[in-house]
Amino acid sequence: STGTMSEKGQLVRQILFPSRISFIFNEQMRIVVFILLLYAGFVMGMAAYLYNGEAVAIVFYGVFALSQLVSPLLPAAMVIGQSVAASRLRRKQIFCIDPQRIMIAGKVQIFCFDKTGTLTKEGLEFHGGQIVDPASTTFAEFAEDPAATNALFHQAMASCHTVTDLNGQLIGNPVDIEQFRASKAAIDPAPKYIDAVLTADGSEKGKLHIVRRFEFVHARASMSVVVLDEATGKIHVFIKGSFERVKSVSRAGSVPNNYDSVCANLAREGCYVLAFAHKTLDVTDPSSIKEFSQDDLEADCDLLGLLVFRNNLKPDTADAIAELKRGSTRTVMITGDNALTGVFIARECGMVPQGNRVLLGECRSPMEEVKWVDVDTMLPVDDIEPYLNDVGPDGFSTTDLAVGGAAFERLRATGAIDSLLLKIRIFARMKPMNKVECIEAHMKYGIIAMCGDGGNDCGALRAAHVGIALSDAEASVVSPFSSADRSINSCVELLRESRAGLSTSFANFAALICYGQVMCGMVKMAGFYFAISLTQNLWLLIDGAIATGLMLAISMSGPAKRLAKYRPTSRILGPQMLASVGGIVLINWIFAAMAYVWLFQQEWFRCNEHATAEVDVKKWWLLGDNYEASILSFVSTFQFINNGFVFNYGYLYRARWYKNYALMLVWAFLMVFVSYMLLADPNQAGCAFRLNCGTPSVLEGLGFKKPTWTIEAYNNIQGHNVIPTGSRYKLWGYCLGNMAAANFWQLFVVNGPVRNFLRNRKPLDRLRTKL
Repeated sequence: STGTMSEKGQLVRQILFPSRISFIFNEQMRIVVFILLLYAGFVMGMAAYLYNGEAVAIVFYGVFALSQLVSPLLPAAMVIGQSVAASRLRRKQIFCIDPQRIMIAGKVQIFCFDKTGTLTKEGLEFHGGQIVDPASTTFAEFAEDPAATNALFHQAMASCHTVTDLNGQLIGNPVDIEQFRASKAAIDPAPKYIDAVLTADGSEKGKLHIVRRFEFVHARASMSVVVLDEATGKIHVFIKGSFERVKSVSRAGSVPNNYDSVCANLAREGCYVLAFAHKTLDVTDPSSIKEFSQDDLEADCDLLGLLVFRNNLKPDTADAIAELKRGSTRTVMITGDNALTGVFIARECGMVPQGNRVLLGECRSPMEEVKWVDVDTMLPVDDIEPYLNDVGPDGFSTTDLAVGGAAFERLRATGAIDSLLLKIRIFARMKPMNKVECIEAHMKYGIIAMCGDGGNDCGALRAAHVGIALSDAEASVVSPFSSADRSINSCVELLRESRAGLSTSFANFAALICYGQVMCGMVKMAGFYFAISLTQNLWLLIDGAIATGLMLAISMSGPAKRLAKYRPTSRILGPQMLASVGGIVLINWIFAAMAYVWLFQQEWFRCNEHATAEVDVKKWWLLGDNYEASILSFVSTFQFINNGFVFNYGYLYRARWYKNYALMLVWAFLMVFVSYMLLADPNQAGCAFRLNCGTPSVLEGLGFKKPTWTIEAYNNIQGHNVIPTGSRYKLWGYCLGNMAAANFWQLFVVNGPVRNFLRNRKPLDRLRTKL
C-alpha cells in the first residue's frame, strides 16, 4: 500500500516534497543587496549634488553607477564556481542534477553512510550456513555448503527469493542472486504458476513451483514464498529475513537456546546473517492458498537455520573515511543490517576510532525501555553516562554508541535522542523512514550528507542537505549527486570540488564587490567631483576584459589535493569576507586619494579648466582628456587587475595560486598591456584609450613622432595629457605598491598569521563533536 499514512506513502511524500533547505548565503544575500542599494542611492544623490549638467545626464550617470555597484555579473559570479565544479565532478563520473547543492556540499559537517553496498562491496560473498537439527533443537556444525546436507534448506535457498532470468542473466537483489547461485538451481523458463525452479539435480528432487510470493518489506524485515514440491505434492511455506524477525515468527520450541549468541558472534565477525523458517501446509490444492493472509501463512513455522554471507569492505573505504575525518567531517553509519555487523564494519574502516568502547542500545519495541550492553563483553550497562564522560587525549569521549531501529524510535519518543544523537556512531536495523528521521534529526545540528546505494536509501538521500547515490538505479533518480564508479572516494571528491567551488564563488563575489566599490566609491565620485570620465575604450577594457576575463580565470582554479581541517566560509557578512573586502577597498581608496595628493604637487600638472557643461554629451569620453582622468584611469585599472588576482589565493580549499595558469596568463597580459600604456611614449595603444596622448600637432610640438593614426582633437587647453617620463615610473611604482599592500593584507591578515591568531583566541561557535 502507498496510501498517505502508510510507511511507503510517507516515504514517497518525503521524496516528492522534501523539507525546505535554508542556506545562510541565501539569507545574507538579501541583506547585502539591500546595503548595496542604499549605497547606490547615496551615489545617485552625490551625482545630483556634484554634477553640474542636464537632468537627463545626471540620471544617466546615476543609473550607470547603480548598475556598476550592483553588478549584473554578481549572480553569474556565484553560479560559475558551482558550474565549473559540476563539470570537474562529471569528468570524475560524479553527476549532479542540482548544481545549487554543490555550494552546500562545501559545508558538510556530518557524512552518513549506508553499509551494505556502500561501505562494503556491493556483492556479498556466500559464506555458508548453520542448520538446526530438529531432533535436538541445536545447531549443527557450520557448513560451507548447507544445501547439500538438508533438503528443506536447499529448497529454501532455491525458492525464497525474487530472482528472475533475463536472457541468461540473473536479475534481482544482489543477496538473493548470491543465495540462488549457491543453491546451484536454475529458473524454469516456462513456469506453471508465478515462477518455477529446477533444483540442482532436478531429475531426483523434482521441480519447485512458486505458488505465491510476498516480497521483502522493510517494515517486516522478511519475505516469504509458498512452494509446491512437484515430486512429493506437498506445499511448503519458506520465510527468509533478519535473524531477529525470523525468530519472532518461529515456534519457540524450534529455536536453539544459543540462537542469539550464535547470531551475535557471526555478526560480530562482520557476517551478514539471514535466517530461514519453514512449515508444511495441510492443503493439496494450490488455488486455495489465496484465502490465507501472509500472517496466517507465516504463523507457527519451524526454524530451519542460518544463511551467512561475508560482508567485506571496499578497498578504498578506510582511506576515504580517514580523509573525511582529516577534513573535520564526522562519519556515521545508518544501516538496515544488524548492529553488531555494523560495529564490526565501523571499526574495520576506522569510523569508530581504534581502542574506543562501543555500547549498544536495543529494545524489542519502541514501547520498551532501551537496554545497553558492551558489544565486546555483552555485559549489561546500567548507566552509560560514566562511559560517555570518560574523555580521551583529544578531549572527546572514548565511548561510541550504537542503537537499533526500535531503540532509536524509543529515544525519539522520550526526547533522549537530543542529548545522545552526536554520540551515536551506528544506527542499525533502520527502516527507510527511520533513515529519513535520523537524517532530519542530524540536520538540526549542521550540514548533513547521506551516501547510499539502494532503494531503501532514497528517502534519506532526498532529505539530506547533500545526497550522493553510489548507484545508477532508483537511488540515483532522487539524489542530487550520483557516482558511476560506486567508490566511497566519490564522497571525498565531492567535498574537495564543492569546497573549491564554494571558495571560488566567494572569491568572484568579493572581486566584483571590490570592482563596484572602486568603480562607484572612487571612479564615480572622483568623476562627479572633477567633472571627468574614463574613455569609452577603457570602459570596454575594464568591463569586458578585466572584470569578466578575470572572473572566468579565477573559476579555473582547481581544488586542493587534500581536505583541509576547516571548511570555507558561507557567510557573505562573516568576519572573513568583511575583513577581506573591507580591507582591500580601504587600501584602494587610500592609495587613490594619495595619488591625487601626489598629482597636485607636480610642477607639470595643470588643473582641468574646460567648461564641462558645454561638452557634447554624445562625446562624453572627451571628459577624460586631462591629468585628473589619466591618474584615475591608471590607478583604478591596476586596482581592477589586482582585485582579480588577490582573491585567487587558494588558501586551504583550492590549488596554489600559481597553478591557475589561465589567471596567470590573463593577469600577466593585462599587467604588461597597461604598464606599456603608462610607461611608453605616446603610442597607438595608449592613444586608443586617450591616455598619455594628445592632439597630433601638439605631440609633434612636444618632440614626439607625429602619429600615423587618427586622433580626435583633445578637449583641454594643453591639447594633451602626456605625463613626463620620470613621473610615469613614479606612478607605476606607486600602483605596484598599491597592489603589494592589498596582497599583503590578503596573505598575512585575512589568510595568514593574523587570522590564525584570532581563530585560536576567539574561535567561532562551531559544531564540536568527535569525528
